[in-house]
Amino acid sequence: MPNPTGVNQYNKKDYPSDEDLLAAFKQYAAEKNGAGLNTAEQLARLEKDFGLPIGRSKLFELRKRVGAPSVRKNPTPDQDRTQALINAKENDLAGRWGVEQTRQRMANGGVLITRDELRSKLHDHFDHEFDKRMIGSKDRIERVPLNCLGPWHQLHCDGHEKLNSQALAMGSVSLPIYAFKDQFSTFVPLMDLVPDVRNQQTICHLFLDLVEKYGCVPLQLVMDKGTEVGDMIRAQSRLRLEVAPDYTEQEWPTTVQVQSKHNTPIEGFWRWKRNGEGHSIKQAIVIGRENGLFNPNNPLHLSLFNWLWPPLVRERLEEFRTYWNNHKLSKQKKKLLPSGTSPRQMWEVPDSVRADARNCSVRVGLEAIRQLWDGIGGMAARAEAYAFVDPEFQSVADNALGVLGYPEITLSNAWDIFTSVFRILSSSESP
Repeated sequence: MPNPTGVNQYNKKDYPSDEDLLAAFKQYAAEKNGAGLNTAEQLARLEKDFGLPIGRSKLFELRKRVGAPSVRKNPTPDQDRTQALINAKENDLAGRWGVEQTRQRMANGGVLITRDELRSKLHDHFDHEFDKRMIGSKDRIERVPLNCLGPWHQLHCDGHEKLNSQALAMGSVSLPIYAFKDQFSTFVPLMDLVPDVRNQQTICHLFLDLVEKYGCVPLQLVMDKGTEVGDMIRAQSRLRLEVAPDYTEQEWPTTVQVQSKHNTPIEGFWRWKRNGEGHSIKQAIVIGRENGLFNPNNPLHLSLFNWLWPPLVRERLEEFRTYWNNHKLSKQKKKLLPSGTSPRQMWEVPDSVRADARNCSVRVGLEAIRQLWDGIGGMAARAEAYAFVDPEFQSVADNALGVLGYPEITLSNAWDIFTSVFRILSSSESP
């Protein structure tokens, strides 16, 4: 029978632009340690990201049309891949990144490389690091089998003080970190640096940042028994109970406090963070102490440290968070929760890794978040909670950096810039 409309039994699909498709395919290729999502995972993500239910043949057609990259169809020349490796390893001062971690970081920068090729290049340029990374059973992380309904069912949070004043031994300077980690997917939605992770209002500001960013609260927030979580507990309870009163406290507690040793999802993550980023950051910082570049009794040195290092450490934390969320979780037969793909894939499309998994987020309105923010001082208090230096010194130091031509600050040159800015500020203070 004639079909003058040309439309068959399948609904007409609204395809995104080629630019959006290419960006999505680049993200998919960067996940799972740079090996990329498989066909089924890409199809699931396209449906989730664009509402685009298509089949394998159409997927391959779209990939070909937009020039989607992959490890097998790698557009990066060999010499550029080598240079990208060397550039990436500049931030691994402690030499702790193995093949998979380095490969994921290169993929995050848009450089795809096979595991075998990368391993060969690492041996060519960083062969001495392989023996250093060999560890015995004493370094194994003991894990407790965990299970939950899906993303946002249980969100774990904790502070990390391996860069505090005691660890750095550089006077009063301290760079504590706070993070949130999803139990189901291991996805880290937020990790940041704050002056004081033991301050209730500071931690509550972090939590409200998380809620505003994603527009929801978890079904349950899990934390240790520190005194700094009081305001966050009240915020989580109020927001969830206001919009989801059917979830009773008896059956679905809004918050759970446990001993640190039992908060294993986030505690285990800190070990990976230390090995992946923390050793290099700490090693770069303590050079100032070891080489006599930093005097903890000099007020200008203290202010300069707090001006220079927090933004740099935040950059490194965000890079590690991107690495973590894109990397491939190794298959674990004894693990009840899914594995074998990227945290981002499990976070975005939970039913692609377990059929009965579901998103457990509880949506909240912006007005409710703003009311809670107003209760702890509003945006002015938030800015103060994140600031390591006052606005006046920030401006003065930024101007001094401008005199130097605004050079990029890295782990390798941070103390050189510190010394140069100190000279400029010292000379301006002289009579």
